[in-house]
Amino acid sequence: MNIDSVIGEGNSTKGKLKQNVGQALGDQQLQADGTVDQIAGEARKAFGFVRDFAREQPLKAAAVAGALGIALIGTLRGPVAASRKAR
Repeated sequence: MNIDSVIGEGNSTKGKLKQNVGQALGDQQLQADGTVDQIAGEARKAFGFVRDFAREQPLKAAAVAGALGIALIGTLRGPVAASRKAR
C-alpha cells in the first residue's frame, strides 16, 4: 500500500459522506460533488495499485505496457493503413 492508495481511499470516503449529506439535505450540488470525489478517489486507488504492481513485478509491468503500446499504435494506424491499400 502506498500514499496514492491511502489518499484515494480518503477521497472516496469523503465523497460518500458528501453524497449522503447532500441527499439528506436535498442539495443536488453537494451530491454531485460527492460523486466526483468518489470517482477521483477510486481512480487514485487504481493508480496506487498500478504503482505497487510495477514495483513488485517490473518485468510483467513492462510487458503489459509494451503490449498496450503496440495495441494502441495498431489501433491508431489501422484506418490509415487500410486507406493506403485501397488506393
